[in-house]
Amino acid sequence: MSASLAMQQMLVSALAGVPGITGVFDAPAPDQPSPYLTIGGDQLTDAGHKTGRGHEHRITVTAWAEGPAAAPVKALLAEVEARVLGLAGSRGGHRIVFVRLVRSLVLTGVPGWRQGIIEFRVRTEAED
Repeated sequence: MSASLAMQQMLVSALAGVPGITGVFDAPAPDQPSPYLTIGGDQLTDAGHKTGRGHEHRITVTAWAEGPAAAPVKALLAEVEARVLGLAGSRGGHRIVFVRLVRSLVLTGVPGWRQGIIEFRVRTEAED
């Protein structure tokens, strides 16, 4: 399994239990009731070393909530942050080594919706 797909599956498992969301998707779902999460923007770079293969992932999770208020999106981002920073273990031959928060922001770009974006750095090593 690719490191990117393994990481996405671990994220979906971790985020599926976020209270109050209607789902976790890999693209915006305009017909989905609010609030929901999307996983996207997994930029993958080589982080191998002389004793093994590894990858660094730049992962973006977006929280979507209908309405003008920022507070519901900020609460979702806090829950996402806690769950992603707590990721551990392995899947598909890739083991998580560390997880770091890069940044988060709340936007009002889509009329009638609030969008919260949170980005992480995750390092994985191949379990050969």
